[in-house]
Order: sequence, then structure tokens, then C-alpha cells
Amino acid sequence: HRVDRRQRQMCIRDSTQAARMATVNNVPVVQLDEGFDRAWRRVGLALDRTGFTVEDRNRNEGTYFVRYVAPDTEKKEPGFFSKLFSSTSATPPLKYRIVVRSQGEATTVSVLNEAGAPETSANAERIVRVIADDLK
Repeated sequence: HRVDRRQRQMCIRDSTQAARMATVNNVPVVQLDEGFDRAWRRVGLALDRTGFTVEDRNRNEGTYFVRYVAPDTEKKEPGFFSKLFSSTSATPPLKYRIVVRSQGEATTVSVLNEAGAPETSANAERIVRVIADDLK
């Protein structure tokens, strides 16, 4: 029983690693107090848990290529017949890059647009908030 208790305490301690939202050069980021390996794994799990579609990943560059459908893009749920006979398609998901960069035991997670430029939109802030909330 003693080992079980110690393992549980370690899990609790591990799960309380601080994840903070911040703004660096007008770009919303998540800051983590941990090295790249652990941050890379935790961000990947957070993306899976929070409904992102990870299309590709490049661990050497620290980049996840994701699709994201912003909330409120479809204001009302279409009925059965409008779905059946409507030619308008749903809002296409937006593509982003989630970048994990580390210096020692400090890691920053940021959002780039599909072209690889820093993203400063409301969606970027929403994405960073979702990741930060999941990592808390």
C-alpha cells in the first residue's frame, strides 16, 4: 500500500505542473515549467483530448499540424431536410501549427497559421486557452 500511495502522490504532483497563458511579442502562448520531451507529450495529449485533429507532427521541429473548427462558426443547427437538400457546406476547419519550443526546463507553446507565421487572432487566443486549461 505504501508504494501505491507514493505513486499517487507523484501523479498528483506531476499533474500540477504549472501551465500559464502569456503574451510574447503580441502572440498568445502557453508557458510550461518543464523540458521538451515532457511538454511535447503533454501538448499532444491535450490536443487529442480537446478535439483538435492532428494531421501531422514533426517532433524534430516541435510542430503539430492541426485542424481546428472555431466555436460559433455555425450559429444554428440545420434541420434534417435542410441538411439533406442544402448545397451550403459547413465552415471548413482552419489549419494551424502548434509549436513547442524549449530552453532547458522552460517551454513555450505557440500557434502559427498554416503558412507558419505567428497567429494573433481570437482563434489563436482561444486555442492557447484550451491547451492551457487542459494542461493545468
